[in-house]
Amino acid sequence: MKIRVARLPASTLLRRAALAYLIVWVLSPPLAYGAMWRFIALSAMVTWLLLELAAPRSVLLKPSWPVLGTVVFLGYTAFVEWLVPDAGEISRHFQIWIMFFFLLVGESLGRGRDGDARLCFWLVLLVLPIWSIATLRGIETIAVDVARTISRSSDEARTLAGQGVGGYGFVYTVLLCLPFLAWFATRPRSAAATMGARGWRRRGVMTLLMLNFLLGYLLLLRAGYTIGLVLAAIALCLVLLVRARGGLRLAISLSLSAMLVLLAAFALRPALDGLQGAAAGTEYAAKVRDVRRSLDEDQSTGTVGDRAERYQRSMRLALENPVMGTLTFDHVGKHSAALDRYAQYGFVIGTLFLLLLVYLPWRFVRDRRVPFGPALAFLAVALAFPLLNNVFMSWGLILYVFSRGALAVMGIPLQRERRLGHAPGVPAHA
Repeated sequence: MKIRVARLPASTLLRRAALAYLIVWVLSPPLAYGAMWRFIALSAMVTWLLLELAAPRSVLLKPSWPVLGTVVFLGYTAFVEWLVPDAGEISRHFQIWIMFFFLLVGESLGRGRDGDARLCFWLVLLVLPIWSIATLRGIETIAVDVARTISRSSDEARTLAGQGVGGYGFVYTVLLCLPFLAWFATRPRSAAATMGARGWRRRGVMTLLMLNFLLGYLLLLRAGYTIGLVLAAIALCLVLLVRARGGLRLAISLSLSAMLVLLAAFALRPALDGLQGAAAGTEYAAKVRDVRRSLDEDQSTGTVGDRAERYQRSMRLALENPVMGTLTFDHVGKHSAALDRYAQYGFVIGTLFLLLLVYLPWRFVRDRRVPFGPALAFLAVALAFPLLNNVFMSWGLILYVFSRGALAVMGIPLQRERRLGHAPGVPAHA
């Protein structure tokens, strides 16, 4: 079987090479530390920006409102940091700023660069299993709380990252992929058919999709993040049960999804208790015990009371300073990306930040070409998580880039033809 290699312009090859390095860098724990890796990443971002400036229909020269909003947010936050410096280092902003760099990339992909989007999608799926397996191995051989340990900057975190163990950011990055992975897992042949893959390529595509789906849910279960488990359950139920976009069928699907998630939440611990009894004396007893311990530690180290106090602190500061915010990050709750921005920057910038996080999932929900179940699941995770936790640079990779790649692999052109009407479920052609 011959493999055809398309001849691409040098600018396209260089753009794809820059994106490929950034994807590998963002997703790979061993590259999280080290000045050399960061310098190469910075060079890749500068290279992509320069190429985008020279590209036709550049998002930098002909910006959409999300691009303009990103420029406003980045400029304002940098100005505030210079005007009212916090006790912490300015580097704490880098995660958010790099996250929004991927918004620029995503908006560029949305202007008809379906091939680049598909490349990003498959590269993410090639990289994730490597570090998912390494993280699961770390949980099994080092400690059940390695993902929690690596979320805090320390010498121990550097050592674990050097071994390929992913932390809090990696686990929740996998979470945001799950709405699309769940959809592909129930239709593995659709991706292969869209790509025209046959024989071993077809089997490879289906295997890669199923591997990422299974490893993703296993990683969330073993990492022991309660919020992650609940959101993963919600995403899976929405993907499997929601089909209709309105009316009674939608109401029934949402009600059934909510009921199943609640039942799973109540039944998880009794089920683990039963499994531990059934597995007593076998090699699986320790594994079941570790899952229970990780869930118990999540509840003890990140208690509901502590979370609530942090959320309330940010909300109180936001209400006390609705226009300008506190302008400092030192006293906010530091446990909700959205609430913290309302508290620090006020209502206008806080709302802009939240809109930049949810505009694309909301666009998917409204687009009748996109399957409604995964679109709604994507919106649920993309909205709920920033309200409950902090976001990070790899969140932007999945939110703005991987999601568009998933649509391209589904056969949905990324170029939006607003003036032409299309039948529901029929892809528009750019």
